[in-house]
Amino acid sequence: MAQAEINFSNRQATGQQELAGAPAVAVNIIVDDTGAIRRRPGLQAAPGIFNGIIDPTGLSGIYQTVDGKVYAIGNTPGYRNIYRVTGIATQLGVPLSDATLSGTLRPVFAETQLLLAIAGGDKLQKVVLSADASSRVLDEPPYASHVAANSSRLLGNIANVNYNNTFDKSVVRFSGIANGNSSFAGMEVWTEGVVIGGAGHFSAEANPDPVLAVYENTNEVFCFGTKSVQVFVPDPFVSNTGIPAGWSPTVTKELGCAAPYSVVKVNQQFFWLDELRRFVVSDARSEQVIGDPIQKTIDDIAVVSDCYGFRVSAGPLDCLVYKFEQDGRCFSFQKGSGWSEWLSWKNGNWAPFPVTCEVISPTTSDNLVGDSFGRVGRLSLDAHTDYGEPINARVETGYIDRGTDEKKHCRCVRVTMRRGQTTSSVGPVAYISWRDQPGPYGPPLAINLGAQGDTHPVVELRSLGAYRRRQWRFEFSGTEPLELVKVTEEFEVLSS
Repeated sequence: MAQAEINFSNRQATGQQELAGAPAVAVNIIVDDTGAIRRRPGLQAAPGIFNGIIDPTGLSGIYQTVDGKVYAIGNTPGYRNIYRVTGIATQLGVPLSDATLSGTLRPVFAETQLLLAIAGGDKLQKVVLSADASSRVLDEPPYASHVAANSSRLLGNIANVNYNNTFDKSVVRFSGIANGNSSFAGMEVWTEGVVIGGAGHFSAEANPDPVLAVYENTNEVFCFGTKSVQVFVPDPFVSNTGIPAGWSPTVTKELGCAAPYSVVKVNQQFFWLDELRRFVVSDARSEQVIGDPIQKTIDDIAVVSDCYGFRVSAGPLDCLVYKFEQDGRCFSFQKGSGWSEWLSWKNGNWAPFPVTCEVISPTTSDNLVGDSFGRVGRLSLDAHTDYGEPINARVETGYIDRGTDEKKHCRCVRVTMRRGQTTSSVGPVAYISWRDQPGPYGPPLAINLGAQGDTHPVVELRSLGAYRRRQWRFEFSGTEPLELVKVTEEFEVLSS
């Protein structure tokens, strides 16, 4: 007689062979440091923010400033309203004055002490934070897909070369210098040569590929191209002025970018989808590929350029989420645990995960999100539904052979779970099923989790047949909190 664990985890490896033991599917789950499995964070109303429809076209961007102001951007192509989001319902649906973000690309934000700059593939927009007043950035800034703030200046790449033939797409332009917290006028000076140490540009020409994205990290500027990433640092001061002269290149790495909005900064590193469709992490000095387990799945996606990513940090959870908008797929990566897929559940069917933009609140650490319905809410581990809709969680192992091709008799499976309180007289139900060869799973066995005070159930399922290799599936679609702590199998190897 032997006993071993049935290891359910979120190590989805759909690009590898499940018959050889690769975990097949993990949907809507996360794993804590002990290995316990629970649902992904659910969607709920955010404190202090009215959970109504802000823009009926959906939301394409969301941002919260360091002093707690929340701004959201609609999704009407080329004419996207910018909203200040509060908890007052009568203020919803009323955009800021002159508040339309030009362009059709995903909004990117850069906050300074006095203003919030927004890029969307056309003319840069600004919000003066003290007055909630929005207008175009003055002078002739680049028609940028990305904007960043660094060394008291704004920087932007060039997403459209038609408006000015002087620059090409390997160039990053920067503004003049803002005067601390008293004036942002310097950030609206983009004409070069006006003052010494004023506006200018630099070229990411170590490998002269187009600059698709610009991000800052501490005192460095990262330029992501189609075939390379190049890092720049501020130049020494202009003699006797104390004004930085511009930026100089420091590091170049032949690691391109296939999706400019997949870049996610985590501490001192960046995660993104590279030119080979690999998910990588790098500080431009070293690199690591993290997407191997799902590489085949990513390779099969028709369009990857619209992939965008964001970070979710909630309690013990710290993960990256990547959504492919056109394909409708959404994947989550937990360092040390692995990959899973996030979906919603509508009327008994799977549906794409509805989140379209996200920001971690600098004041509350909430994960604020906008969705395709035009609402602002939050992702929270305390939410066990998506605005009341169940989160159907499913996880599968690979085929398990227990180290031998001999037949095994499954004498008993013990499922250890922890769930929250319920006032219902009927307990919630989970399901376990299996298959011994490719094809349909067998009929699922219901696991009654008990009612009312039974919060730590251990369920035994006895005499589950014989197999050489077996793949297991665990599902839970209720609305109660649930953690799958451990599943063990007691089995006997049968004689030949």
